[in-house]
Amino acid sequence: SEGCVSYQTNAAAYTKKLDALEGEVKAAIQSIPEAKRVVITSHDAFGYFEHEYGLTFLAPQGISTDSEPSAADVAKLVEQVKQDKAAAIFVENITNQRLIEQIASETGIKIGGTLYSDALSQPDGPGSTYIDMMHNNIRQIKGAILGS
Repeated sequence: SEGCVSYQTNAAAYTKKLDALEGEVKAAIQSIPEAKRVVITSHDAFGYFEHEYGLTFLAPQGISTDSEPSAADVAKLVEQVKQDKAAAIFVENITNQRLIEQIASETGIKIGGTLYSDALSQPDGPGSTYIDMMHNNIRQIKGAILGS
């Protein structure tokens, strides 16, 4: 098979990039004090990331990303943010930012940048490939929590 060697070479090169990425993400998370490894996102899309890297992602309970939350939903979420003592709150690329901004203004929590979870960015954006997406997310998380 003509392409076999090419596929194997490309797979090995990409695996090497993924291994390097894994090390970078782990090092970045380790640089964050354990007590600050709690963030809030607009919905629960980071379970695998949380499990693999030891960063806790809290998502609003009972709030749909498909509709506007009620005043009671927002009040509940503000209370959850205060209780959970999260270090930052993040917008994902597929949600409305208004809810996040309202929660931040009512709780004083820092708004981080955009995290990519269920979809990549546009080709010229910060998360146009899986590796770019992961670099963007860890840069946003670390920057919001540590201010770097």
